[in-house]
Formats: sequence, C-alpha cells, structure tokens
Amino acid sequence: MKSTIFSGVLATLLASSAAVLAQDYNQTDPFFLKVTSPTNADVDGTFLYSCHAGAAIQTLCLGTKDTPTSLVSAGFFYNYTVYDGQAASSGLLVWNLPYTSGETGEPATVSLPLNLNYNPGSNVASTLLQPGYDSVSVAFAGSNLVIPSYIDDSTFVAGQRPNITGATTPLTQWYACWVYVGSYYYNALAWVTNGAPHNPTCQAVSVVRVDA
Repeated sequence: MKSTIFSGVLATLLASSAAVLAQDYNQTDPFFLKVTSPTNADVDGTFLYSCHAGAAIQTLCLGTKDTPTSLVSAGFFYNYTVYDGQAASSGLLVWNLPYTSGETGEPATVSLPLNLNYNPGSNVASTLLQPGYDSVSVAFAGSNLVIPSYIDDSTFVAGQRPNITGATTPLTQWYACWVYVGSYYYNALAWVTNGAPHNPTCQAVSVVRVDA
C-alpha cells in the first residue's frame, strides 16, 4: 500500500513538473556531455551519465570514454526561453526522466533540471537533477558548459550599494570528485564555489557539449 501511494504521489509530482517546464521552455535536441582535463588522462574524454541518487533524483556520474549508445542515460537537453524573438542568455541543463503516466498509463518523460547541492562543511557542491523550481541557470560558451555570474561580491564596500550592470562572467569551476549524493558514493561532476577544493579527490575539468 505504501509503495502504491508513493508511486502515485511521485507520478503526480513528475506530471506537474513536466507541465511547468513544457509551458515555460523550449528544448533543444539531445546532446552528450564530455569531460575534459589537461592534467588527468584517466578523466579526460569521459562522458557524463545520469545516475540514480534517490526517488526522482539523479546526479551526473563519470562514465567511460566510449561514445554513449543510449540517449536515455547519457542524453541531455538545454531548456531556454525566448523573449521578443531572442533566446535568453542562460537556461536550464536537464535530463529527461522516463516514467509511466498515472493518468494514462502511457510512457512519459519529465525534465529534471540541474541543481547544486551545497555542503556547509565543504566548498564542493555535488550536482543534482531533480524536479521542482530549485535549479541553476547555465549557458554554453561555444561548446563549454558554464554558469553565468552576475555579481562579484569581492568588490563590495560596506554601506555602499553596488552597481549591478547585468553583465555576466562565465564561470567554469567544474570538478570530477568522489562525493556522497544522498546515500550513494559516486565519481561525479561537482562544482567548487571558490578556491582549492576541500575534497582531495577532486580534479579540475571542463564540460563540453557534443552532438548526439
């Protein structure tokens, strides 16, 4: 009985999230994400996969260097909005989770946007893909996945309101780290907020978009 109730609630949540994302965003064709590293040959050239980390929760795991054969586990999408005919400068990186519709019983998918799970005891944030509104805006500088930064608080002066111009700085603080995601321990993509990573397993990487 508990399993049935949980499945129904999960299906409702996924369907609701799917409706919100479908209304608000345009979605690209699927693509792969490749990790590159100039200093670590073991990491360089590996592809990212969506890995289970909980109920409707995934993370971005490092896989092999072989080109993925499945768009289900390794295919990612970019969701973006259009204003006055122009695409927004940033959007959402998503993975489409397959599920069975509670209303029709038919196969369906819902886009799980990328989010960062911050750890108060570390400057290493693990990557999450999960339904809901908590997500991080990303962009592509060429083919490189970046997170745009709108505010540099290193320039703040006490008592003086900063002048926010709207200009962005593309940040690429991606790392491959062994991290806990929920109760799972994965070699996965992570984000270091600033400075050297607190986690000694972390290796600096870039994330490149590759056509599927």
